[in-house]
Amino acid sequence: MKIAFFLSVTVALLALSACAPSPTPVPTVPPTPMPTISSSPTPPQQPPTPTQTPGSICPSVTVGTQLLTREQMGYCLLYLEGYIEVDTDPTQVCLVPGEPYMACHTANFFINVEDAAGRTVDRIADEMIAGEEATIPGIEIQRENLTVSGEQAIMLEGLSGVAASRVILIAHAERLYRLTFVPWDKTGEGFTRIENLYNTVISSFTFVPISVQSPVLTEASTDTGGSAVVVFVKDGDVLVWEEATGQTETIFDSGDVIRVELSDDGELVAFLRRSFFEAGGFDRNEQSALWVVERDGANPRELVSAEQLRALLSAAETDSTNFPRLRWIPDTHRLLYSGNTYDAHGYGEGAHTPLRGVYMVDVATSATTVLAPAEESFHFVPSPDGRQIALVTNTGLRFVDVDSGHRLLDFPVYPIVGDTGWFTNSGVWTQDSKAFVINALVEPRSQTLADYALWRVPVDGAPAALLITFAAGGGSVLFAPDGSDIAFIRGTIMPPGVQVTAWLIAPLAEDLGPLAVPSDTFDYAPLIWSPGGTAYVWELQDREEFHPLCPNAVQDSEVCGSPIRFGEQIEWFEWIDRSRFLYVTYQPRRLYLGSLDGSTTMIAEDPPSFAAVAATCGDDSEFVSDVTVPDGTPFAPDTLFRKTWRIRNTGTCTWDASYRLTFLSGDRLSGPRSAPLGGTVQPGEEVDLSVTLIAPLSPGTYQGQWQLFAPDGTPFGTAPYAVIQVN
Repeated sequence: MKIAFFLSVTVALLALSACAPSPTPVPTVPPTPMPTISSSPTPPQQPPTPTQTPGSICPSVTVGTQLLTREQMGYCLLYLEGYIEVDTDPTQVCLVPGEPYMACHTANFFINVEDAAGRTVDRIADEMIAGEEATIPGIEIQRENLTVSGEQAIMLEGLSGVAASRVILIAHAERLYRLTFVPWDKTGEGFTRIENLYNTVISSFTFVPISVQSPVLTEASTDTGGSAVVVFVKDGDVLVWEEATGQTETIFDSGDVIRVELSDDGELVAFLRRSFFEAGGFDRNEQSALWVVERDGANPRELVSAEQLRALLSAAETDSTNFPRLRWIPDTHRLLYSGNTYDAHGYGEGAHTPLRGVYMVDVATSATTVLAPAEESFHFVPSPDGRQIALVTNTGLRFVDVDSGHRLLDFPVYPIVGDTGWFTNSGVWTQDSKAFVINALVEPRSQTLADYALWRVPVDGAPAALLITFAAGGGSVLFAPDGSDIAFIRGTIMPPGVQVTAWLIAPLAEDLGPLAVPSDTFDYAPLIWSPGGTAYVWELQDREEFHPLCPNAVQDSEVCGSPIRFGEQIEWFEWIDRSRFLYVTYQPRRLYLGSLDGSTTMIAEDPPSFAAVAATCGDDSEFVSDVTVPDGTPFAPDTLFRKTWRIRNTGTCTWDASYRLTFLSGDRLSGPRSAPLGGTVQPGEEVDLSVTLIAPLSPGTYQGQWQLFAPDGTPFGTAPYAVIQVN
């Protein structure tokens, strides 16, 4: 269920950054049908033999260099040995030092390709400099003309961002090539290495012809594999809108519905009905009942009556009652809910009154299980596999088994952080459902600043692991879905009493794996991550557009690329999948389906509640065989190798580049966090999926697990693993 409300945000954007941008889609050749993230092997001993292909005009490999070729993006170049190539999407590559390997967080070079939109390189440079000067008065930006691969190029230094950088802009064949070297710090110890990398790249950079053109498979243009289905409330009735037909149908017309929740499979709609009663001479009191109906309107039935809820809460005659929190358990037809006895209007999730108890109802049997009595108040978060529930309070964390309702583990805060500590928000599950990540206050510093600790708490009772400590101006933490970063707000008071605030971004442990981040985390924060991992920052003055955040940005001011413009003030926003989203405008209040490609469709006027699913097909997969590196294969330390699994599509959805193979848990072995599938895989077909890994330096047995993820960011099917022995 999503209930829109007015948002007020005071954080201001600080500056435009010249970090490597999130590109605008450009024509390209579809990538090969396997993940695109790879590491470059040891260069060949002899230069390649000339042939009549685009690659034949690329520079020959020399001692100490490696060849990077991207014919679908129209370029090739040489770079120094000791770097690893990482493709973060089809239009961007970064070069990362081999040790320590932290994906693009430690990159020294980015190359992005985007649509030049008819602009010359001079105009593009002018626009970048003007934007910087408007944002940071007095900034000094160095500009120099160059020639790269026979084309005019412009070098810029002094742009704002995470670190000092040198940016080379080249316009060729209606495309903008942006080469960023970072950190370009002439006083730093590593400057000689960066300078050598720069000279190698610039002197060898070569444009190559592109023989075939087709739409690039990125978040802005990918096929999502199914039609969106949106359920919403209008005039107290339940309606369903289908993207495939553009038609809206009323499936329940009682006139008293206040809230809806659509199950993950899109088959069932849970909804709340509000009624009134008079008791003890008081004015009419409000109360709610929980119902369910199939998506086509069949078989409507009551699951929890108003009288049953009042009995669970031991409500007095003068109390109004409601379900302030309601949520489907993933991959099940079971519902979780809490009650309260004050707020009877169906708005918010317990923000105004305490939650009372945690209960579960099975739709098939209508049986109710008490997970926590009404005397206790918890925020609940079901695990991605639907088997456990995390119950969170301001003093601790509890895990409960879904099937039995039995308590699995209690994790109190005080032994960890002392009597000053308390949990600050609900936290998130890891996508493998093995642990819960939660934030705890360690020690207040002042009225505007405190120290916090982020913990990974395993379900099996293993010791909690400290992920990161940080100083923040509030306890709310935003998580990147791939587990790579968190965002938090920090503020201070500067003389003469001016408050300075900014959202900061910090990297998490490389082996954390993806997180089950809710799709509707817009809330009061200016920063959001898409299910695909791209971060966006809202323009906060009127909230009518958002900008892609630069890769590896450390502040919300570091934006790159073209913004997504809505033209109206946004009140609520949530992702449906990697490229589509629902949003509600503020005035007039309307519900829209939008896409990163700029398309929009109005669904309803002033809906008080709505929910959606992304696809009408089903995802599943099956492990077939290990194509390379059987379990237990021995390797020498620091050996580069490629692991390949053969996987069968056993679902009803066709896989495409919007599906991703993602690191799940265990030993990552310097592999990619996530990589898109390049081609399509029809139901029943098989595909070989590969990742390039590096054996650790220390002897021992290592195991890492991977999984396919659907366009909406949910995992499905088999979870293949790589097991190696380092001798």
